[in-house]
Amino acid sequence: MRTALTITLASVLVLAGPAGAVHWPFFGGDAGRSGYQPVDEASGPIDFLYSRTGAEDRNIVTSIITSAGTPATQRVIYGTGDGVIQMRTLLDGAPVGPATGIDVSNQENAFGDGLIGSVTFGETSTPAGLGQVFAPHNDAEGVSIAQIDETTGALVRDVPVAAAAGYEINSSVLLTGPAPDTGNRALFFVAQNAAGVEALFRVPLTAAGTSTGTIGAATVTPDINATPEASPTLAFLGNPAGAADAVAPFVAVGTLDGFVRTFNAADLVAGPSLQVAGDDDVVMTPSVPVSDSGMPPGAPGSNATRAPFLYVASTANALFDNPTTTVHRLAQAGNASSFTEVSSAALAGSASPALAVNQEVVGNVPEAVARVFVATENNLYGLSTDTLAVTARLVPGDDLEGGLDGFGRTTPAASGDLVFVATDNGEQLVLNAANLQPVPAGGFTENPGNDSSVSSIGQPSITRRFIQFASDKGLFVYRFRSAAPLPTTPPPAAQNGYWLVARDGGVFAFGSEARFFGSTGSIRLNQPMVGMAASPTNNGYWLVAADGGVFAFGDAQFFGSTGSLRLNQPVVGMAATPSGKGYWLVAADGGIFAFGDARFHGSTGGLRLNRPVVGMAATGSGNGYWLVASDGGVFAFGDAAFRGSTGAIRLNQPMVGMAALPSGTGYWLVAADGGIFAFGDARFFGSTGALRLNRPVVGMDRTRSNNGYWLVASDGGVFAFGDARFLGSTGAIRLNQLMVGMAAPR
Repeated sequence: MRTALTITLASVLVLAGPAGAVHWPFFGGDAGRSGYQPVDEASGPIDFLYSRTGAEDRNIVTSIITSAGTPATQRVIYGTGDGVIQMRTLLDGAPVGPATGIDVSNQENAFGDGLIGSVTFGETSTPAGLGQVFAPHNDAEGVSIAQIDETTGALVRDVPVAAAAGYEINSSVLLTGPAPDTGNRALFFVAQNAAGVEALFRVPLTAAGTSTGTIGAATVTPDINATPEASPTLAFLGNPAGAADAVAPFVAVGTLDGFVRTFNAADLVAGPSLQVAGDDDVVMTPSVPVSDSGMPPGAPGSNATRAPFLYVASTANALFDNPTTTVHRLAQAGNASSFTEVSSAALAGSASPALAVNQEVVGNVPEAVARVFVATENNLYGLSTDTLAVTARLVPGDDLEGGLDGFGRTTPAASGDLVFVATDNGEQLVLNAANLQPVPAGGFTENPGNDSSVSSIGQPSITRRFIQFASDKGLFVYRFRSAAPLPTTPPPAAQNGYWLVARDGGVFAFGSEARFFGSTGSIRLNQPMVGMAASPTNNGYWLVAADGGVFAFGDAQFFGSTGSLRLNQPVVGMAATPSGKGYWLVAADGGIFAFGDARFHGSTGGLRLNRPVVGMAATGSGNGYWLVASDGGVFAFGDAAFRGSTGAIRLNQPMVGMAALPSGTGYWLVAADGGIFAFGDARFFGSTGALRLNRPVVGMDRTRSNNGYWLVASDGGVFAFGDARFLGSTGAIRLNQLMVGMAAPR
């Protein structure tokens, strides 16, 4: 385990029970921030739940955001350094959409400069259901906004922001709440161009919770010297342009010349402002307290009328030796065009992009005793909200180092009695909010999979007693221990059926779900059968012969074949698309033939293989597939992710087939002796590798729950593992031809 940050416990933290389970859909750079925050949700101990550390999840460069919706459908969303957005289900980390993610930009700085900048996204889910992700990113021309449907993980559109041509974004976005009558929202971000213009952008979103809405034309402020790495924040303030008691939503930004400036969220008209620091001082992301409902004070449903305070950090001498940070508390009197200010003493080091606040507002009265948590390159500080005096610090000597064990580019998240933060080199910390010391032994342990991390940027996410951290190693999800069971989706019904197919196309159906729809057992074939695939409706199947002849039965439709073509190598298997409106055939040289709505994603037909291909499996999206060779070499195409192979292992028997998780996160390979090799999230449930078989295994299929599988031998003997049920076999029957494969209803 890590030893880089050695801290002595100053006291024992007693973790209280949770008061609620809220979620935040408004964003403004940090969770302490401009919108919903998990009020009093922190209680422990905390257990590791799962990680996602495959190649597609490494080098996460944005904060983690978590959608609303039901616990069983909530999404975790983040961006990686290669310009790809990953979306996963919160409960188990299964991918939503392409297993390899949604590729939106080939720019090295797609989601920020990788140093301090982090372009975290906004999303529009509600407690009633999932919505859309809006992800501004850098491309070759400027800033574009990608929209992704949270239900399917599909890229809906990717729209250049015309007003941001030539600009670069390095900060998180702010997404306002939905208009009650239309569902329209507005998205705000700060960006800069090569001429040194730093401006605030407003992008209208119509019907923002649906895939049929629109991304409108942006409006933009003049050059306001906005701090590029700081994010805009939503604050309901007195409107200087309105009546004496008028309150309106304003967007607050920090600047490079010492100001906090605000702009009306409806039209970007300048609102209250104050210079809180020197002309050359850098002001970071403002934050507001939250109401006891978790919403920004003043927002509908917040039980408050306005934000009582804004908290913000500024850095002096940022580009030179010995920089210092000051924290400011701003208050507005009535609808004044300025603020009054209280400031802290100087703190060591430059401020990270944002701070966190655990102060709540009940009615219109802010909690008297609460804390502001400020991360700098040299330390993590807790300050009292009333005096801004330092009440706690992580290490006594202010001697942490930004980029390593300090906090130059990461932001704390505060909830209840706890603070969650990662160091710049990725170490995950859960701290007592009162003294900023680690929770007692047994309260939290960083998963060993993150031990060798060297980088983290942005902020953890907390929702419904789940905590999500990210680093260059990937995604790490933890959960507060509770007597309440982990919410789950209803388990699928027990699977009751499978088909076996013989060389002559004879089909044998077992179980109530596998109905017999026909066979070629009485037909003279040009070439023997080599495999089969089930229709996704369970009301039909296809058989495929070595010459690529395809025979369709039940509701399985014929979309084409290679029966009339001269092939370089014989066909060895097939896979159907999820729609049932197409299929792929694969030849022994890895040549792929796509029919119907099956798309060609690549092949090994032009490569010199060590061993011939013996089978294939498709991803659940239908946008990719894997091929497996007899030595266990695996070839991944489209959104199929490579999870491992036995290509470099000496096998007792050659591979004969494979099956894959529809999520794309794992697969099984099966050898002729029934040896099973599980990769990725595919679990091992047993094998016949240690048994003496009458006949070799020739194929396999998984159960619909992914918690079991069947193997079939050439004599029709069936072996069931996990939740796969044995429903019968032809092992004791004298066959006209040997079996070549099997398929199970979906």
